[in-house]
Amino acid sequence: MNKITELRKGMKKEGIDCLAIVPGPNLYYITSKNFHLSERPVVFFIEEDNLTFILPELESQKLSELDVNFFTYSDVTGPEQAFELFFKERSFSKVGIESRIMRHLELDLISKGCEKLVDSMYIFADLRTRKSGSEIEMIEKAISIAEKSIKSIIHKLSSGISEKEFASELVIQLLKNGSGPSLPFSPIVASGINGANPHHFPTDKIIKKDELVIIDWGANYENYFSDITRTFATGRNIDSKLLEAFESVRLANSAARGKSANGVKAGDVDLAARSIIEERGFGNFFIHRTGHGLGLEIHEEPNIKQDDDFILSNGNVYTIEPGIYIPDLGGIRIEDDVLISSSGCRSLTTLSRDLIYI
Repeated sequence: MNKITELRKGMKKEGIDCLAIVPGPNLYYITSKNFHLSERPVVFFIEEDNLTFILPELESQKLSELDVNFFTYSDVTGPEQAFELFFKERSFSKVGIESRIMRHLELDLISKGCEKLVDSMYIFADLRTRKSGSEIEMIEKAISIAEKSIKSIIHKLSSGISEKEFASELVIQLLKNGSGPSLPFSPIVASGINGANPHHFPTDKIIKKDELVIIDWGANYENYFSDITRTFATGRNIDSKLLEAFESVRLANSAARGKSANGVKAGDVDLAARSIIEERGFGNFFIHRTGHGLGLEIHEEPNIKQDDDFILSNGNVYTIEPGIYIPDLGGIRIEDDVLISSSGCRSLTTLSRDLIYI
């Protein structure tokens, strides 16, 4: 229950009477139980002295190993009465909610029992940015699955396969190699000019000879994610500007990893990567942050972005993924997952960062 204790410290500091948590990464982080957002609301309330679930009857067996109170409801009665019973003898002046997750469905039920709703995502973020040894092991396993999967099929890039077909093959390999079925995201396979779109969705476009191909993919191990990007070449006759851009991204990735350390500002890591890309004349084509936190979510704190004052510390896991995207020509991205420890920055990803010719 150390996590609950830490959350309560954050609540007290901010004057929050109660936290209301819905199915998602924060609820799993606290309880190690999986629930789904559906038409049947599930809410976990953390008070100073009580822990209470409101959930449908069909989910109640999940609570057998948890020392919590609970109110259930059926499909016939609906959730309103359960929430009324919970709030009957309670009066909250300030309830913390998850602003990025909570829906109007839950907000409407909760708001009837309190004076004010406030965002509490930062309280969870402060805990979750400090990964434990077991969390790091699970992320490393997710990385291992992802790397093994790409190695097994990368030769198919030069076989006349389409972006969509390659992405499908990669999903199959991820599942075969041990990834959980809920992938962190659908793999990005962006060939040729499609590489200029950082979040390109794979299409029926055939991957041609002498193109750059950005592949961004990840695996899920015990609900912890990996997130890797590499850029491949399907021939030796690559546009010289793209080759120059690739070298800029490779150097920027190296500089950001070199800057990363305990006590360094996240914004300074971004600056290390961005400065190199700007100095080499591609600054206008680097259009996103250098990285983001990684764990139970594919995007979580810390944000490795310009002017961010977050101070990196032991246990932080995040991506370093500078990129250059040139409209009507193509793009490059090299993404690693890294860990801050007492000895500095360690890359958890092991794949080569050089341009890989297929």
